[in-house]
Amino acid sequence: MARILSIFLLLLLAACNQIDRAIGNDDSKRKDATNYSYACLDSSLAGNRTGRTIERATNVIRDLAVSKKTITDSLETTYGEAFHRDMLAEGGMKLIGDAALDTRLNTALHRLLEQRTDPSGIRYVAYAVEDTVVNAFTFGGRIYITRGMLNRVAQDEALLYAIIGHEVGHSEAGHIKATIQDMALSEKLFGNNGTTFFELKRLLTASFNQKNELEADYYGINLTNRLGFDLCTVVTFWKEMASRENPYNKVEDFFRTHPFSDARAECLAGHIRTNFGKDCGALNKGASLPQVTR
Repeated sequence: MARILSIFLLLLLAACNQIDRAIGNDDSKRKDATNYSYACLDSSLAGNRTGRTIERATNVIRDLAVSKKTITDSLETTYGEAFHRDMLAEGGMKLIGDAALDTRLNTALHRLLEQRTDPSGIRYVAYAVEDTVVNAFTFGGRIYITRGMLNRVAQDEALLYAIIGHEVGHSEAGHIKATIQDMALSEKLFGNNGTTFFELKRLLTASFNQKNELEADYYGINLTNRLGFDLCTVVTFWKEMASRENPYNKVEDFFRTHPFSDARAECLAGHIRTNFGKDCGALNKGASLPQVTR
């Protein structure tokens, strides 16, 4: 383990010398007219200067070892199909199997996909998963919404669309391709020990993924807005989730892949106010928050 850690840190330091000439600002490549601000994360590890340096250095390591161009939309879709088959075969995931629910999710998914301004060629499918945790996740175009999350969005179409749009954002923004690069790099460097390296790298850089989560939030919010939904319901959701969390602390933040929910609500409220001219702050002051079924 110590040897793997040393190799990772050496790679990181070497990459820092090549950052400025090897990588640009990913935001400048977006064809989205809205403003993506990450200033609301500045108090966290993900937002500080060291965090930004490590994030960029990690991107350089990926690109030097495994060309981004080799991770095509078709390959990402293939990875998603394999993940889906393996999870079902190994019992790591159980689908709810409700045809009406599947239709609802995939109708929302395809309406959102139609709103993309620069669509990828990734093939998407949405599934309902038998799990009481309030969660949604994605890999290779496969999007999974848990029963816990479905209970929360049962009467809230705007939130459902924003959640699915967020998962689409992870693929469209290239976050899943970066994960596949990490997997390929880990196997290339360490062979059978690649999984250990991959998990260690994820642990050490967990908080630096918070910017990706916020970018996916913004992407989902933008698609949802184009369909005419009330976006403030998403801010309410994250304020609710914040009431279930510990107060901010740096140790926990280091191991979090997602921003603290209070920061997330602030970021989204600011995005909605700046780009769409709607103030969601008043909606949540003293609001009576619904309970999540667990």
